[in-house]
Amino acid sequence: MISRRATEWTKVSFNHGAQNAYDPATNPNGIVSFANAENWLVIEDITDFINTHNQFDKLLSVYGEGFTGTRRLRSAMANHLNKHLKPVQDIDPEQITFGAGVTSLNEVCALITCNPDSQESIMLGRPVYGAFAFDLTMRTGVTLEYVDVGDTDQFSPDCVAGYEAGFEAAKARGVSIKALILCNPHNPLGQCYPRETLEGLMRFCAAKKIHLISDEIYALSVYKRRDGLSEEFTSVRAIDPTGIIDPSLVHVLYGMSKDFSGAGMRLGCVVSQNADFTKATRATCRFNSPSQFSMDLAAKLLEDQDYVAKFLDKSQGLLSQSRSLAEELLTEAGIQFHQRGNAGFFLWLDMAPYLPTNETDGDGWAAERLLSRRFAEAGVMMSAGEPYKAPSPGKFRFVFCIKEDAMREGVRRISQVLTQK
Repeated sequence: MISRRATEWTKVSFNHGAQNAYDPATNPNGIVSFANAENWLVIEDITDFINTHNQFDKLLSVYGEGFTGTRRLRSAMANHLNKHLKPVQDIDPEQITFGAGVTSLNEVCALITCNPDSQESIMLGRPVYGAFAFDLTMRTGVTLEYVDVGDTDQFSPDCVAGYEAGFEAAKARGVSIKALILCNPHNPLGQCYPRETLEGLMRFCAAKKIHLISDEIYALSVYKRRDGLSEEFTSVRAIDPTGIIDPSLVHVLYGMSKDFSGAGMRLGCVVSQNADFTKATRATCRFNSPSQFSMDLAAKLLEDQDYVAKFLDKSQGLLSQSRSLAEELLTEAGIQFHQRGNAGFFLWLDMAPYLPTNETDGDGWAAERLLSRRFAEAGVMMSAGEPYKAPSPGKFRFVFCIKEDAMREGVRRISQVLTQK
């Protein structure tokens, strides 16, 4: 006998056990995964850095300074963010709290901003990172309010009207919105919010007296497009809040998983100028404390900004090349995709023309699930659009920063599924 909530948790899927990953030489029938947003293009670089900087002090084997991030790491991260995010006011190390990955801090943000089981909700635009549905709700009792801006460009200032309408519609149903979460750069669309749109959303949050939480974990995975249509990233901390919003309502999430291909380090941080928000976050870190060894390695990495500059330059160049290859292969396969954007690790595919709706009585979402199963049976893993709250069926998120041989084989398998009669 287990609790009702635990019974619900048994229905949640999770990775466990061997991955059976594709390798052209040793495992040609293995799975090609376009699902996990991991940058395999620089995995050797970060591994080499770790292997040459793993001389650990004996004090790292004890609890040390506690659960919230060492002073050394918080100082190194503050210097790093001040250099790259270009905040209006320098980020102080005391504004930074570390946890075991941004996933855990997503949950913490929900716990801090919303009361459980009280019709209190967090607002997100759609489509949006699918795992938010688990991160923000699984253990918190919080609900999510997804906003569809229709035909409006969700990155233009005009999108604010959609959030206004969504807020009022939720209010009419008795739902109290407590926070807005943005992915900037966006996951899965790969675009950056322009400054004027961010200012509009900041004004919206100020007017509604809600928190603005900006997930900026892909901030330095912004690359140049070969066609010249490149967007620039702007952090919310790079915008002067004077006359726009109380800075205590604005928070940033960042980590080592994406820009540094360090998902295995399990290191994320929340940056906040709100003293109570920070205290509450640190109180929860007892349950999601990062490893002392990971923090030591990350501090060494961030302190070496000459290495960081070279690493990021290489990563961004390889991301641009890999995206170009992905676009070429997908176009040859007759697969359409979202054309805009130059950030993150993914392309947003449109496979609506290939949905087997004739086998699902016209149900597009059922057809998307069926197509996803067929990809899996063919040895390809890819996130479907339904968990990302795509407005219509047939969307898939395609992670392109994998090895070229795996990408080519994966697209070949996808094409084979789509051409089967």
